[in-house]
Amino acid sequence: MQRREFLHLSAAATCLGSATSLAAEEANVAAPEYYEWRTYQIPSEDKQALLTSYLEEAALPAWERLGIGPVGVFTETGPEATASVHVLLPYVSIEVFAGERQGLEQDTTYQQAAADYLGAPQQDPTFDRIDSSLMVAFAGMPKMSPPERLPRIFELREYQSHSEAKARRKIEMFNNGEIPIFLEAGFKNVFFGETLVGPRLPNLKYLLASETMEANQQSWQQFREHPKWVSMKDLPEYAETVSKVIQTFLLPTAFSQV
Repeated sequence: MQRREFLHLSAAATCLGSATSLAAEEANVAAPEYYEWRTYQIPSEDKQALLTSYLEEAALPAWERLGIGPVGVFTETGPEATASVHVLLPYVSIEVFAGERQGLEQDTTYQQAAADYLGAPQQDPTFDRIDSSLMVAFAGMPKMSPPERLPRIFELREYQSHSEAKARRKIEMFNNGEIPIFLEAGFKNVFFGETLVGPRLPNLKYLLASETMEANQQSWQQFREHPKWVSMKDLPEYAETVSKVIQTFLLPTAFSQV
């Protein structure tokens, strides 16, 4: 790509993000946040400890200096748990997301604190690979809502769809009444996001919090029996909107801000 073309596209993206924020302000509605969900694929538990140390001591302080947060850092729990570490990064705008990498590169404090992580040799890497998805918040919940810092367990759900049209229809279902049902069933809604960039498109992700796994299961029972859900789940306009569901149970690290 030629430099002139790159600069033109960058300027266009900036203008688009600014126009979106301005339109939301003029309509007196909250501009949607953007979320990045990172999954660090970890080969072993000792490497998991090295990565979480890097996140706590180097990355989180640097993200705070960039105005990014609250940041969630989670490990998996349950019979299918892996050693992967998951990170939720909220961005107030697409411009903040675009500037995150450069911000870390220009942060000398971060570079010093992250030296061991950044300098890991090829023969002994801290992680195998990083999977990343960029999402935009649903209109029905444009801002993240972290739960109280009490004992808590999280459930991440990914809903995949067989077509873009059906994926959009499922998002409409959330915006048109499904989101509040989770609250009425006892869940704490953390975020709902449409994946813009990432694997397994089209898909959406959302994060729920409960005090315990037992509370999570009880809330799902209440959700399935909720009159509002019963009345909308079989509406023809929402048929065949989800082709696959992936669920992951997560525990927050001691230093997680979510």
